[in-house]
Amino acid sequence: MDSVETIEQYVQRRATVDISSALSRGWALMRANMPILVGASLLAWLMTCVPVVGWLLGFVLLGGLDYLFLRRMRGETVEIGDIFAGFNLAFLNLVMCGLVKCLLICLGLIACILPGIYLGVGYVFAIPLVIDKKMDFWPAMELSRQVVHKHWWSTFALVIVLALVAFAGFLVCGVGALITIPLASAAFLYVYEDLFGAPVVAQ
Repeated sequence: MDSVETIEQYVQRRATVDISSALSRGWALMRANMPILVGASLLAWLMTCVPVVGWLLGFVLLGGLDYLFLRRMRGETVEIGDIFAGFNLAFLNLVMCGLVKCLLICLGLIACILPGIYLGVGYVFAIPLVIDKKMDFWPAMELSRQVVHKHWWSTFALVIVLALVAFAGFLVCGVGALITIPLASAAFLYVYEDLFGAPVVAQ
């Protein structure tokens, strides 16, 4: 998965970042799978709030949550406990991906702010690539960055819109976040599928 040829194949895909379509598909997924997606999201996010341990293992839990969403999107049967899949499938690479990504983004922000923003958007698909494609952390980060570079402004808009969607839930006494945060995750991962999922074969 880390070959130059493979990266170029993803970069050369004629995919687009369609925010409206992603939100629409994300909402359809949420309506059909509300209990499992809300429950898994709530459990994963609560566990990441545990001091020290939650922060260190948060990347693994969030990777497992992404994988749960992706599998359900693909029609597979999932259960809440699947958020722990990252511990078996890609523990070290998820931890390294999260730590190195945060380090480089922080250095970019300290250096001149703009490089940090560029990398923050560029690395946004690194975690799902690690657990979904079974990639090592650095090739996953580079693949994410190079593909996003081609769609940087639309991906930046996606990040802003999904952040606003997630935040909107907190305006309803915080309860709405139980819906808006998983919705944002679903929409984000539909864009991931568009960019990195199996290509559609012409009939």
